[in-house]
Amino acid sequence: MAQRKLASMMGAALAASALLAGLVTPASAQSSGSSSTDITRALTSSAGVADSHAPEGGAKVVVFGDSHTSGTNAPYRTDERGCIKGADNWASQLQWQLGLGAGDLIDVSCSGASINSDGFHFSDEVRHAETRGAIGPNTTDIFIQLGKNDQWGGSQVNLLESVQTCLFDLAAGCGDRAVAQGKMQDPNAVTAENYASRMEPVIDYLKYYAPNAEITLVGYQEYTARSGSQVCVRLGGTPMVKNDASALVSFMNKLDMAIDGAADILDVSHVDLRSATEGHSSCSADPWVNGVFDARAEIVGGPWHPSIKGDSVTAGLLRDRVDA
Repeated sequence: MAQRKLASMMGAALAASALLAGLVTPASAQSSGSSSTDITRALTSSAGVADSHAPEGGAKVVVFGDSHTSGTNAPYRTDERGCIKGADNWASQLQWQLGLGAGDLIDVSCSGASINSDGFHFSDEVRHAETRGAIGPNTTDIFIQLGKNDQWGGSQVNLLESVQTCLFDLAAGCGDRAVAQGKMQDPNAVTAENYASRMEPVIDYLKYYAPNAEITLVGYQEYTARSGSQVCVRLGGTPMVKNDASALVSFMNKLDMAIDGAADILDVSHVDLRSATEGHSSCSADPWVNGVFDARAEIVGGPWHPSIKGDSVTAGLLRDRVDA
């Protein structure tokens, strides 16, 4: 009975998450036509607003990333690609905290982006940055937050697809059995070497065309515990716990370590965002990430994505690196 109740409530959480994911998926990744782009722009406040362009020589700061970068908190705006940006995402807050004008910080992050799996690829974001004149000798800092939307090893599913399946599977759960059945990504495939090899061609390109920039790989906030087999998200005021989620916990740990290790391999910098936000997951007393309709964070925002407060913490950490 308890398991059925959990599945039912998790279903409500997932439905909300899926609805939001559909809203913020980039139109150009959904379709080659223009109708979906028009729809997403109609749902936001930015129809007809052109993206900013950098001054000659490039923007001071350039940001690449997925929905954890572009933001999932309402209200939304849409860029020229059809990518929806959430309110006060960390790139926007970083720009404000640094006092940079339009074009001095270029954010080309996009919900659903990956290194080289689904959605916009890292290389696609770089090409878009170049159309905006963002990359050049005047660029001092490049921040990159990617990896959660990628497929790893022989798995044909990404993290979102893994979670959508395993949360409701009472037999396999989100543990080793789910991995063996192909329902969950194999955490052991997420290594520093694998991450670095996928990033290296684009990182080398950025090093060449932005020779004065410090390139920093940004990790993800704390969403799950570092040990055990439980994951938790709040639905309204109720903590919803999935007990048999050891592979999901392991995946988060492995991705965190892979980003750190890849930074060493690629000879770039790294920001350990998970340690900086420790103790502020969805089910904590003071969450910096969203649950589902949890008023303590953002009512309308992606579950297991940063709240506006969480994004402000990230912006502050990165501001100090730019100022240093």
